[in-house]
Amino acid sequence: MLRSDQVLVTVGTACTLSAVGSTETYQALVAQSDEFFPLAAFDAGLVEIDPEAASAADGMRWATGDLAGEPVTLEELKRLHGDALRANSGIRHVPGVRELAPRVVTDIAAPLPHDLETVGLRRLAGLRYEDIRGSGLKDMHGLFQDDPLLSPSLQAQLFAYGALGALAGLPRPLSELVPNPFDFRVATATAFGGMDALGQWLRPDAPLPEGGIPKDTFAVRLAHSLGSHGPALVSTMLAPSYSISRVLKNPELRESLRSDDIGYTRVPQAPMTAVGACASSLIALADIAPQMLFDYPGFHKPQMVLLTAADAALQPRYGILEAFGGGALMTGDKLAMKNAAHADGNVRSVHDSLAPFDIDADGTVVGHGGSGLLVTTLEFALRNQLDITSIIVGWGQSGEAGGKAHFAGVGFGGENALVQALDMAFEGHGYGVDDFQYLAAHATGTRTNSKTDLGTALAGLRGAAQRQGHTDDLPRLFVGTPKAVGDGHTMGETGLKAMSQAVQFVLGRTAPGVPTLRRLDPDLAEIASHFHLQAEPSPGNANGGAICATQGFGGYNGAVALRSATAEAFARYQCDADVLAAYLAAWPTIRSEREKRERVARRGPKLALAMAEKHRWAGLD
Repeated sequence: MLRSDQVLVTVGTACTLSAVGSTETYQALVAQSDEFFPLAAFDAGLVEIDPEAASAADGMRWATGDLAGEPVTLEELKRLHGDALRANSGIRHVPGVRELAPRVVTDIAAPLPHDLETVGLRRLAGLRYEDIRGSGLKDMHGLFQDDPLLSPSLQAQLFAYGALGALAGLPRPLSELVPNPFDFRVATATAFGGMDALGQWLRPDAPLPEGGIPKDTFAVRLAHSLGSHGPALVSTMLAPSYSISRVLKNPELRESLRSDDIGYTRVPQAPMTAVGACASSLIALADIAPQMLFDYPGFHKPQMVLLTAADAALQPRYGILEAFGGGALMTGDKLAMKNAAHADGNVRSVHDSLAPFDIDADGTVVGHGGSGLLVTTLEFALRNQLDITSIIVGWGQSGEAGGKAHFAGVGFGGENALVQALDMAFEGHGYGVDDFQYLAAHATGTRTNSKTDLGTALAGLRGAAQRQGHTDDLPRLFVGTPKAVGDGHTMGETGLKAMSQAVQFVLGRTAPGVPTLRRLDPDLAEIASHFHLQAEPSPGNANGGAICATQGFGGYNGAVALRSATAEAFARYQCDADVLAAYLAAWPTIRSEREKRERVARRGPKLALAMAEKHRWAGLD
């Protein structure tokens, strides 16, 4: 029986931002709720929402213009802005990209919605210059100048929003829960480190340098080294620190950071950043998980980890589209040809052009996105009465090149990561293959990857079943993917986005199916018979299990297995009886308060800044 300090859990739900919008906007779209329009309008800065209102539609007021502050009804919002909110969200044609041809090979992508890529995300996160200058983080203002060369990159802003937004799940300030910053760790992932940092050297109004990069090779090298720029920004906003100018004038400020634990300065550990293409975020989890459980003399293990990932894959100047080439991407011409070939007149819109497992799957759609999720041990969560939203019962990673070499999804061995995760679930937690009902699929949107996606999942399940002595038929897992809802392919962040949906499933909440599925790829007929594929979402399972598996460039694969957090599940582990009893008695209140806290924070203004001000470790002022 595992001890409670040997079991990892998630706290709260993931905070995400993508082509569809914020976490709540995405969930409303998955659940097909009327709340989608108010929440999308909030993302766009059109309305303010009463954070205390049970429904977003009940507390709307205009945010700008002559009617600022006046109430607005759902019907009025739909009439005035409904079409635009739909059109400016999800996968869509990107204006102006064709002008860069032949360097850019497609005009279809999944950028952030509305104006979030320019000024909107900084508004939503509270990272504008005037926001920082008027806050408790005013000494950091040098990082937030309005000049594009000095302001946080888009990728860094995505990190800040998703990572710091996850802290809304905590009932008390992080600095109280984890008084020693060294007990906290930021584990991060991205696919293309430094990609949009390079973009900061190429001002939007500047001509494209000869060869595509500046002649200043030092600047190029520096930009490419900034893959941890966003994670470092998250740590800096939480760290007990001061500006250099203040420390030079007041050397005693530096001494205030001395720890009572002699030998340690009272600052967080450096962020850990994994760069392994699509599997990056699950590889980051697989790397940090043993550190949280490691028991070795002298090792200082983190008590809480902020797992976060972000990609701004289209920056700069949509260069990533050039890297993929037209063969791997969905293009406007491909979409037109697909629609022309349908004799029944069934037209596929650009929004549903990323169609995994479908006969129309002819290319992926690259997009932007960021996520954050808190991970700690069962013992820590019970003792501090944190809302446990899932139990992490297994994880794994592998790298293979069996006939695959570099390209993702072509070859063998991707199932190894999933077998590791399922072995842990079985041998460590007592969950067999029958205890999982949902597969959050990689789902790149190509026919080749659709085959290897389901093929490696089936191989992993079969391998685990054989090792477990399971002789009955394998369960038919419900297959879902965030990409088919309109998020596009966010590369290194894709595994964490899938994990965030898996958490929703094991909470018993609506989780996506494959809404773009119309005609199953005939090449998948046999293998798809072992899974449950449908366009409609799943209602979730509050006493269920979910697995996520991703394949990445270079043969890097990652997987994670989750189970619902229930009183019966906790009984599988060795817990302090009094602590567990107190937790279970308070759990309904703990959950309702956490849900309200996340709702209020994520519908309120300046999410990242508000979380940083509340949860950071402050030095002596």
